[in-house]
Amino acid sequence: MIFPICSDISLFEIYDSGFFKKSKITTIMNPPFGVQTSKADRLFLKKAFKLSDVIYSIHITNKKVQNFILSYSSKFNWKVEYSLPFNMVLEKSFYFHTKKRKQIDVTIYRFIKNKEENK
Repeated sequence: MIFPICSDISLFEIYDSGFFKKSKITTIMNPPFGVQTSKADRLFLKKAFKLSDVIYSIHITNKKVQNFILSYSSKFNWKVEYSLPFNMVLEKSFYFHTKKRKQIDVTIYRFIKNKEENK
């Protein structure tokens, strides 16, 4: 079954009982890009690492972000199984966006738990 959930990430929890205890959870997310000072993508990744069995996450493409993704996922005993570059259209939605529409290069990462964690 698919249960889409839209929630404030800082408040979101799944409790170990009933249906969810027996479920495999796949997280598909487009966190705010961490290139701004808030580094909000870390909050999303940390929560997903805690709750998920598999994660798909979209991040801006650049070497610094890629290095961060690899290092941060390793810290939580996860790894990038593969990544897919993609060109995404971003609509103006924040005050700091200067164009109505902008194409940006992103990378979609698939994270899985390291083998030791799966045992």
